[in-house]
Order: sequence, then C-alpha cells, then structure tokens
Amino acid sequence: PLGVNSPISNFLKKNKNGGVHHICYEVKDINLSIKLLLKNNCKVLGEGIPREGAHGKPVIFIHPSSFNGTLIELEQV
Repeated sequence: PLGVNSPISNFLKKNKNGGVHHICYEVKDINLSIKLLLKNNCKVLGEGIPREGAHGKPVIFIHPSSFNGTLIELEQV
C-alpha cells in the first residue's frame, strides 16, 4: 500500500489472510479498449479516463460487477 487510506491498505484490512486485489492485463490501445468495454456494457471506473499507473503508463479499472467480482486493471504498453 502507498498509504494508510489506499485501496490496497483497505483491502488488506478487510481480508486478513490476503488474497487477489486485482488482475492487470496489458493492452496496446487503452482508449480503444475502453470503447469496446463500454460498447459491451462494462462499468469502467474513473469516468472512463485513463490515469497514470504505478509504472507511469496509462491505466483504467473495470468494476468487479462486470467481471464476476474481480477488479480488472488495463495498462497500455
């Protein structure tokens, strides 16, 4: 976690035994991926605007309700 109130910190507080917080997939074109997700009624977080991720690359998250309860991250490479 990057801070006391980070999403990862909160996840670990709720899941004392750990677990998978999210899965990240690399994509070539994040904006095209967002368009395809929205077209298929997936709930994209952050108003559908890519943000700089931990590796300095654009990322977006897909709500767990769109993927059987798993938080999905897409990172443009």
